[in-house]
Amino acid sequence: MIDIHTHLLPDIDDGPRSWKESLALLKQGAKDGIRGAVCTSHVLNRLDESLEKRLIETFQELKARARQENIEMSLWLGSEIHSQSMFEHTSKVATINDNRKYLLFELPLGDFPNNTHEQVFQLNLEKIIPILAHPERNMHIMHHPETAYEMVNRGVLMQVNGGSITGVFGKRVKKAAEILMDHHLVHFIGSDCHSAASRPMILSKAYQDVQKRWGSERAKNLFHRYPALAIQGETIHADPPVSFNKRKKWWFGK
Repeated sequence: MIDIHTHLLPDIDDGPRSWKESLALLKQGAKDGIRGAVCTSHVLNRLDESLEKRLIETFQELKARARQENIEMSLWLGSEIHSQSMFEHTSKVATINDNRKYLLFELPLGDFPNNTHEQVFQLNLEKIIPILAHPERNMHIMHHPETAYEMVNRGVLMQVNGGSITGVFGKRVKKAAEILMDHHLVHFIGSDCHSAASRPMILSKAYQDVQKRWGSERAKNLFHRYPALAIQGETIHADPPVSFNKRKKWWFGK
C-alpha cells in the first residue's frame, strides 16, 4: 500500500511533536503493510520560502533517520494546502513529489468556500490536478454529495481517509464515505495519520473493508495503483463517476 496523505514531519503542524513520534508512525505503517508514503504537512496560511526550506530540510532528515532505523518505506514530499492559504504552484513542496501535476488541498470542514470552483479552474489552467483531502468530512459535501460529483467532473480527484471507511470518525462520516465510494468519486484512500496513538498510520483495515464491499480491483487501485501514478506524475484513468440522477435528501442522523 502507498499512503498519499500523512503528517509525518515532526514539529511542523498538528502531527508528531518529536522525531521519536515520527519514527513510531513510520514503524507502525511499515508493520501495517504500507510501503510508501507522501509527507503532506498542513499549509494553513502561506507557503513561503521559509516554510518550503523547513519542510525540505525536515523531510531529508526524516529519510535519513528512517534509513538508520532500517524502516522499509519509500518517502516523498508534498503538502496539504488549505484552500484559503496563499501559495505558488511552482513551489518545490506544493505538488506531490514536486511533479507539478498533482496537488493535495483541503477545505474547511464546516464550509464550502464560494471561490472553490474558481480555484480549481485556475489550477486546471496550470495543468495541475487537484486532489481534495477527506471530502467525506466536509459538512457541505456530507449533506450535498452531488457537489463531489460536480467537482470530479471539473477535474478534481478525491482522497478519503481510511478511518472514515472503518467508522473511526463516526457514523455520519462513514455513510458519506460510502456514498462517495458507491458513486465512484474516490480515487485514493490515505491514513491522514498524525499520531501512532490517536491518529495512526494504519490502512489495512480500510483495505479489507473496501475489498469486501467494492472488490479487490477497486482496493488495489485506491491503495496502490492510483497513488503510485500520482507520485510519478502519470495520468490516472479512473472509472467515470456515477451521477446522482434523482434529487435525494441525505440523512446523516445519529
